[in-house]
Amino acid sequence: MYWKLRVPLFLFVLGTISGLVQKYPEIFLVNTSYFIRSTVFIGLVGIIFTILEKTKINEKKIHFTIGIGLIFLGVLIDYMMEA
Repeated sequence: MYWKLRVPLFLFVLGTISGLVQKYPEIFLVNTSYFIRSTVFIGLVGIIFTILEKTKINEKKIHFTIGIGLIFLGVLIDYMMEA
């Protein structure tokens, strides 16, 4: 069974950016309000996802197990980088 790369890659990017923001908050505007930090986080995910859409990486077909692996890796990165 094959999937498009869109959903696994989105969850991988979401987990990775979440982990980076938790591990290195000083890079991502730590002394600002919660609203600004949330906007920066959503903006980063949106920019990365837009780049992946424009380059047509999300349209590639991958095997089911690779998709599950990407999702698991994103969750693992988020979990391992908790402060």
